[in-house]
Amino acid sequence: MDSKQGYESSIRQEVSAEIGEQITIEDYYIDVKEENALVRKLDRRLLPMLAFMYFLSSLDRSNIGNAYTSGMKEDLSLTSRQYSNSVSVFYSTYLAAELPAVWLLRIAKPRYYMSGLVLAWSLITLFSGFVQNYKSLLATRIILGAFEGGFFPAMTLLITMTYKPEEQAKRIAFFFGSSALSGAFGGLIATGLASVENVGGLEGWRWLYIIEGLISVGASIWLFFGLPSDLEHMAFLNDKEQATMKLRSKQRVQYMGSNPAFSWNQVFLALKDFKTYFAFTIQFCQDTILYGFSTFLTAILKLGLGYGSRKAQYMSVPVYILAAIVFMISAYLSDRFQIRGPIFFMYNLLGAAGYIILLSVKNDSVKYFACYLITFSLYTGTGLNITWLTNNVAPHYKRATALGLNQTLGNLSGAIVGQVYTKSPYTFGNSFSLGCIVLSNLLTALQMVWLIKLNRDKAAIMDGTKKDTMKERIGDEALDFKYCL
Repeated sequence: MDSKQGYESSIRQEVSAEIGEQITIEDYYIDVKEENALVRKLDRRLLPMLAFMYFLSSLDRSNIGNAYTSGMKEDLSLTSRQYSNSVSVFYSTYLAAELPAVWLLRIAKPRYYMSGLVLAWSLITLFSGFVQNYKSLLATRIILGAFEGGFFPAMTLLITMTYKPEEQAKRIAFFFGSSALSGAFGGLIATGLASVENVGGLEGWRWLYIIEGLISVGASIWLFFGLPSDLEHMAFLNDKEQATMKLRSKQRVQYMGSNPAFSWNQVFLALKDFKTYFAFTIQFCQDTILYGFSTFLTAILKLGLGYGSRKAQYMSVPVYILAAIVFMISAYLSDRFQIRGPIFFMYNLLGAAGYIILLSVKNDSVKYFACYLITFSLYTGTGLNITWLTNNVAPHYKRATALGLNQTLGNLSGAIVGQVYTKSPYTFGNSFSLGCIVLSNLLTALQMVWLIKLNRDKAAIMDGTKKDTMKERIGDEALDFKYCL
């Protein structure tokens, strides 16, 4: 028996042990039309709801930029340094919450866990409309980060638990598209509320927080009733669809693992895997671009390019809309051709050109055009790098740990950008982001070369032309697990 046959036999035995019956390869078969119908039903039920939650999360997290240019700066007597500190302190608790969140998701019921997070941050957002000074602003930002931090990695892991690897990029792109739209709608809302003066004795920027907080509270109720308590038995699926979901689980046993119990061994496997370190370093670079640009875009337009507050708000809207469109297209291409790194590598070249223009030219119209070029890097690299990681790491708790570290250390950039974007026209901050694009592309190219080598080594072992030196191969280390580029 050769290596490949031996591996397939071990997988059949592993699945058989899990479900308590002997199966054959034919038992994996699913009618394509039935599976497509099931996936569309999952999409209709889960994606709009989760995307809207992430839309609100991004809105509640980044609306400090809109509030700052809409009167909060003057009303709270904030200095530029205090504003930057308010942006950065959010990430102290945001980062700490991310790794525990992915470990807890399989243990806790998604309905209660995730709707509870949304309700908590919604109330904090609402209360932010009543802050009276710099210290109370810092306090709300710290608490907000504690509840928002776990939501996105848990949501991403939920997608990996529900969809196959080749289905994930478009779904994650849907979330980032909603995040991009939050930038656009945040600008529109801020533009409208900027003209509100002392309604109910509150300034317009305070109503920005209050209205967004109330909307988020309502959304948490939707999430509570919309999310299933158990991903293995979704009540909105009929018996035939439940059977198809079980077959999909059998097909993904290598990806998910056969044992649902928490495993420290898988945690250590993630810590020893080079892909974990490549991923979170690339993520740090891409998140620096995302957070720096999205948090300070209105300030760049107002203080750097000289636009008025209202004009800066509405001129940011088409920039975010383009970012959403670009990422949706890139995610479709990524799933269609099953490639991740090469796509955002190419898009980063356009983003780098945008930063070079922003740093080198004097004409404000050309600088505004450069903002559109930067959007090609904005969400594409961030989202596709996450998908790249989740596709290439298995089983479940190894992937959960790698994803949690990826988000924790990647999002450390959120604290950094508040310290590098400190003074208009933000030359140092934009230069730092340009450097991050360059580093991200270097690491992306290096990882692609390394993954090609690993795939070739596995193929050689299966062909019998190379000796296998590993004692145990589980998850993505299995010989027939092919890494995507």
